[in-house]
Amino acid sequence: MSALLLVKEHSKRLPGKNTKDFNGKPMFVWNLLKCLGLFKNVYVSSDSQSILNIARLHGAKAILRGDDLVGEVPDIPVYQHALKHMGDTSGIVAVHANNPTIEKNLIAIIKKLIEGGVPEVMTTHPMDHSENYHAQTNRIYGSIRGMSRGRLENYKDPYRPDPEILVVDTSIEIETMDSYEQALCQSQL
Repeated sequence: MSALLLVKEHSKRLPGKNTKDFNGKPMFVWNLLKCLGLFKNVYVSSDSQSILNIARLHGAKAILRGDDLVGEVPDIPVYQHALKHMGDTSGIVAVHANNPTIEKNLIAIIKKLIEGGVPEVMTTHPMDHSENYHAQTNRIYGSIRGMSRGRLENYKDPYRPDPEILVVDTSIEIETMDSYEQALCQSQL
């Protein structure tokens, strides 16, 4: 089992977000350190040599990806590209770089589920409550996504995830300056 962080260089909504300082470290380093404490093999996939250099300095293995795997691309093709560079790993636990408030124990839970034979696990936002019980929903979030090698190699439709288990995650995905400031406040609680 290996951890994988996807850390692209550019962002349209919040330029440089993945390397933006977050409580004294580049934002992506927070989740990199959590993964390094849980996994023997931790990989960072990026289109940026400078990001990959930072990842290597912390002990991660670097995977350079091309421009065809950056931008408005679903995660599955990026995971599949990375898998080709990860040896004989039995599966991956992918952690978003722009959610530095993810709880380390949540990553550990998803790792344990995948190691236990669950083909796919994803995080979800807390349930949207409705007066109509049947209208309540969980919005798949994917801040952490675990997959067995077999599931990933044979993934059907990257736009229609169908995980066996959803795990609630209350971390904040940083996409704008407002969400950045909200996450900073959450991290200081």
